[in-house]
Amino acid sequence: MKRKNIRLLVVAAIVASAVIGIILFKTSTSPAAGIRNVVLISIDTCRSDILSCYGFRHKTTPNIDAVAAEGTLFKNVYSPVPLTLPAHSSMLTGDIPPRHGVHDNIDYKLAESNTTLAEILKEEGFTTGALISAFVLDSQFGTDQGFDTYNDIFEEKHIADNLISERKGDEATRLAMDWLDEHADERFFYFLHYYDPHTPYEPPEPFASRFAASSYAGEIAFTDHCIGTVIKKLKSLGLYESTLIVITGDHGEMLGSHGESTHAYFIYQDAVKVPLIFRLPGSSKARVIDEPVGIVDIVPTICKLLDIETNIPFSGRDLSSFFSKRKNSLKAKDIYCESLTPTKYDASSLIGLIAGNWKYIQTSRPELYNIMNDPREEQNLYQQQLNRARMMQDRLKQILEEQVRKSDPQSKLTLDEQTRRRLESLGYVAGSSVSEDFDFDQSKDDPKDLINFHKNNYTINELIALKQYDEAEQICGEMLRQRPESFIVHLHLGKIAFETNDFTGAVTYLQKATELKPEHYEPYNYLALSLVRLGKLDQAVEYFKKGIELAPSKYEMLSNLGLTLIYQSKFDEGIDYCLKALEINPLFTDALQNAAFGFAGQNKYDEAAAYYEKALEIDNDNFSVHYGLARVLFAQNKYDAAAMHYREMIRIFPDSAGSYAGLGTVLAKQGKLSEALASYKKSLEIDPNQPVVHEMINEALREKDSHKE
Repeated sequence: MKRKNIRLLVVAAIVASAVIGIILFKTSTSPAAGIRNVVLISIDTCRSDILSCYGFRHKTTPNIDAVAAEGTLFKNVYSPVPLTLPAHSSMLTGDIPPRHGVHDNIDYKLAESNTTLAEILKEEGFTTGALISAFVLDSQFGTDQGFDTYNDIFEEKHIADNLISERKGDEATRLAMDWLDEHADERFFYFLHYYDPHTPYEPPEPFASRFAASSYAGEIAFTDHCIGTVIKKLKSLGLYESTLIVITGDHGEMLGSHGESTHAYFIYQDAVKVPLIFRLPGSSKARVIDEPVGIVDIVPTICKLLDIETNIPFSGRDLSSFFSKRKNSLKAKDIYCESLTPTKYDASSLIGLIAGNWKYIQTSRPELYNIMNDPREEQNLYQQQLNRARMMQDRLKQILEEQVRKSDPQSKLTLDEQTRRRLESLGYVAGSSVSEDFDFDQSKDDPKDLINFHKNNYTINELIALKQYDEAEQICGEMLRQRPESFIVHLHLGKIAFETNDFTGAVTYLQKATELKPEHYEPYNYLALSLVRLGKLDQAVEYFKKGIELAPSKYEMLSNLGLTLIYQSKFDEGIDYCLKALEINPLFTDALQNAAFGFAGQNKYDEAAAYYEKALEIDNDNFSVHYGLARVLFAQNKYDAAAMHYREMIRIFPDSAGSYAGLGTVLAKQGKLSEALASYKKSLEIDPNQPVVHEMINEALREKDSHKE
């Protein structure tokens, strides 16, 4: 009897277990089951074939591999554009560039008319945070939309060209873990961006030694190490099993393929094929999906996984059916990609379509590849497969007709000088804007013929940044022989001439640049500055005003015009332009200083002092502001304050002969003749060739002798 009761209890337990199992199966068939948090990790410049889980011959990514072993890995994933800002705009909105309106890292921002994943999840009650690792995703470019916290402030230990333009993976990881600690009790969406695989390839040890044959692979391995640290943090906080983890890349890297070293120009596989891994809570079995997908699919997929319904017509599609145990019935979708970079050289754009195993590229000489049989895209089958090419061209036209929206003025951005320099310090080529060319005009130069021209342009930007002007000028000469009417080369030569004080030469090159592209503002500014140096102020004013008509928000140009007018004693007009510059950027110290200079010219010393002091609140180490304020205070007989600013100048620049001379003059006015003489003598030690200072010493000695009498 006892044994029978035991048997009945066992049967009952089995039945109960089965019922619970049925209930659990029914509730867990929804992919959303168990998702509390979302972490989206973007690895900049990450081509998928360097990850070991994608078949790389060396073990580069053990931590990402471990996530893939518990998740779904998509083998054939495409970025719509091989550039960081437009690619991330697609990643965060689910739209292709013709729809979100961002086509380049230069002169664009993600307009507020777009809706980001962060905005969607914030509406659903998620705490939203982001950490980005390169200035190209700075909040001013619009990718901060919807984030409660958006960390784009970099520590000074990682500096390029004296400009803080990126952060390394160890810093990003530390700050990411701090954020996770702080928000562990909240339902959150966290976007984490790593930039290390971008040029220059400088992995730290031990990755540099371990991957000595490929520094690029070393950077990928280092980034994987950083991601592993973040995964460990999620586990230690008890968040791993409730977090949807998505790991992807924004674009790839050519590494010399088709003649391109880095990315931005071509849309071949190495530039646009990236990893994409989804790891859902409760997942423990690896799945590999061959179906071609895109990073534009990330947002609609996350929304579906979270059971969020939106009426947003995403360019991307929901991939959640791939995570279900049921057979996927998702209809294949063509994938769009583009590069408008060649239009900077007046060549055709590159507009691509991927459909199954085929890839079509619309340009002056169209290209068609079977990317399954020819992954290196070495055999153009366009002539052999004309019917297929024409069908894909028609489909590409249809996508553009459906997706290209009316240009949003908010998507265009006029860069200030420091922003331009920070982007150039990351290797991005400024100086000419892309043309939004979707017309399939085949009469222009083919981009394939201009890859060396593009590489030379990239090199020139690096050389100018390094002040290696002779070498840069030599390459410009070679480029000009290839394309005598190149706007960008004339602009380069004008800048080089300006930086080497050849202002007459600068005027010649820059006037030609304005003739070639009268709609481009940048040469007008340099041209006007060159004319100022040549003393041709009326002409300078004329060119400044032309530039301002083209770029009214270019506050540096407004300030430069203001100063030029002040030089002409047109004080009110000049000050007015400086104040217009300050309306756009109240923290622009040059405009504050120029306005102060104008007020001082009118003997309005209180107003001048006020603007100088505002400038010092922003930058207390600005030597020229201290100088201007010292002179104004001296004119007001405020000798103690003037002396203080001369001493600040000496602190900033100890070898400034003029600072010691100025301080001596103030001390002499105060009757501190011994101190004045000591300051004058220090000035002469630095620069003995100062007749005026010698005269000041004689005058101070005479004054001192008269006091003795």
